[in-house]
Amino acid sequence: MYDIYDGRIWHEFNGIKHEFFTNEGNYGCILNVDWFQPYEHSIYSVGAIYLAFCNLPRIQRFRRENMLLIGVIPDMRVEPKTNTFLKPLVEELKIAWCEGFFMYSYKSPTILKCFKLALICVGCDIPASRKLCGFLGHSATAGCNKCKKKFPGGVGEKNYGGFDRDSWISRDNASHREECCLLKNCTSKGDKEALERNFGTRYSVLLELVYFDPIRMTALDPMHNLFLGTAKHMISVWKTKKLLCDDDFRTIQERLEPFQCPSDVGRLPKKFSSSFGSFNADQYKNWTLLFSIYALYDLLPSEHLDCWRKFVLACRRLCSIFITVNNAKVADRLLLEFCKKFEQLYGQDFVTPNMHLHGHLYDCILDFGPVYSFWLFSFERENGILGSYKTNKKNIEVQLMKRFLKESLVREEDMNMDKHFQTVFNDLTNTTRERGTLGVISAQIVPSILELSSQYTSITEGRYDVATNIFASKFKDDILNDNEIKWLDRLYSTLYHHDEFTVCTSVKVCKELYVNGSLIGSKTSRSHRSSYVLAFWCNEEGAIDTDCTDMTPHPGQIVKIYMHSIIVDGFAHPHYLAKVNWFQQLPDNVRHCYGKPIEVWSSDLYVRDGPAMFIPIQRIKCRFVHAKVKVGHRNVIVVSPRERFIL
Repeated sequence: MYDIYDGRIWHEFNGIKHEFFTNEGNYGCILNVDWFQPYEHSIYSVGAIYLAFCNLPRIQRFRRENMLLIGVIPDMRVEPKTNTFLKPLVEELKIAWCEGFFMYSYKSPTILKCFKLALICVGCDIPASRKLCGFLGHSATAGCNKCKKKFPGGVGEKNYGGFDRDSWISRDNASHREECCLLKNCTSKGDKEALERNFGTRYSVLLELVYFDPIRMTALDPMHNLFLGTAKHMISVWKTKKLLCDDDFRTIQERLEPFQCPSDVGRLPKKFSSSFGSFNADQYKNWTLLFSIYALYDLLPSEHLDCWRKFVLACRRLCSIFITVNNAKVADRLLLEFCKKFEQLYGQDFVTPNMHLHGHLYDCILDFGPVYSFWLFSFERENGILGSYKTNKKNIEVQLMKRFLKESLVREEDMNMDKHFQTVFNDLTNTTRERGTLGVISAQIVPSILELSSQYTSITEGRYDVATNIFASKFKDDILNDNEIKWLDRLYSTLYHHDEFTVCTSVKVCKELYVNGSLIGSKTSRSHRSSYVLAFWCNEEGAIDTDCTDMTPHPGQIVKIYMHSIIVDGFAHPHYLAKVNWFQQLPDNVRHCYGKPIEVWSSDLYVRDGPAMFIPIQRIKCRFVHAKVKVGHRNVIVVSPRERFIL
């Protein structure tokens, strides 16, 4: 299984001079420019310029302390020319690439080390990325920054239809630079504008960076493209086409009410029919991935729901924290099928630029890695924080930058504490630090951890006593009963059938733990909504399904979380185990009545006790959100899987 971990661009830079990205002192960065309104009920707009560093692991890359606010663009009352504000940055990036900066480092505190920096990704929404990287807006005839497809029609009447990708002529760096050179040398404004309309390009100061490829290094943001773009547009289309009426929206709201969601998901706002237009990106993401198929069942005509289902299934694959090349290809195929079916059902007039860009998202994932590597949720969060700062509403840009620098300084300052207070402080903050443990797990180890929960990995292949990515606290000692000891003995015999071992009769119990920052709760904990999990583990007889005969994972609720040890050759080997009540399977016509990705299981009947009631934490595939409802005369639990929690 080939996992797209860092993307093609990152690896291609490895072969460039200076052994780029292979030394401690060489870095690649992501540039983001976005505008926001710092005042309520005002059209005053401020731009922020951010940098984030690609060398950092993805879990740390977009933390506040690792992002730089390098500039603030004041409100110009007219559309600002971004080249003016980017010119100083480009000059510094030239020096950073050709000469570097000599500084001391943590690993080299006494010898100056040369640090080099290159801009390898520009991640912005569509309008900002076109301004920065030298393209016309999406309303232009040649309005795509990845290919030269023409969109006929006047302003506001463009036809973005046509999804025969074989006819799309790709742009390339060399021809783009030639076109920009012609534009730069134009002597008249009329000639320049005519060439811009023909080429779909304009000059960008970023082209002065000799290594910068504006075609490949301009990323399509999945947050805007998928969720604030197509997902939002679809609801408007259904309303416009009268496929959904006000009564249908009330039904949708009633169906969403029973869902139990962990705190990191949250509920959708009430009054769905009037509030969907103001959803933020995260709410549209949750609506698309978790709730929409169940909520729209039998409200939309089946053909329209099947069209939407293709988009949902594509997004579910794309929004995995790890993604394989094969899954990326499947998602790309589903998106293309969705776009073609959408055009057939609703007509070319409803096709949007975002739908055309769906056809280029696959290449962006190959270039930059999974969407978590380059989507803009963190930059949007940073804009919200800047916009929340209290100011006197005079010279606001300077105040925002001063406040950001002051907070950065506070985060970096070493606190002068005595040893006793330092120990207490570390204990209090230990949980927060430990939750993000990906930083200490290498790129080689993480995929193997991920594969332990896969149906394609044999249960007997892994060692489950390795728990460097798991953190738990507040253990309580307990004694196992005879049945539990018997089932645990059967469990370990299945996992390690070649080893001789002794099962300990004592156990440590906790109510919740973190797996690489993701919370797993238990039935009696405050985090009980995070206790519902899916795994390829259990069959209907309560035995461990070593052959993974069912192609879909089995849902269950964690009752307790154990740290239990076995003795092998005189040494204790601790394991993190979950004791799970597995829900009982229903007939296929009931179980799959809503279609993928939703399943229906019995909510009040469980698989009988057996060795499968205990499962290594590493074997859990993901959590799920659920609603307990009635289908006919049955009490059922509606299962909507979440993304995999192994980061």
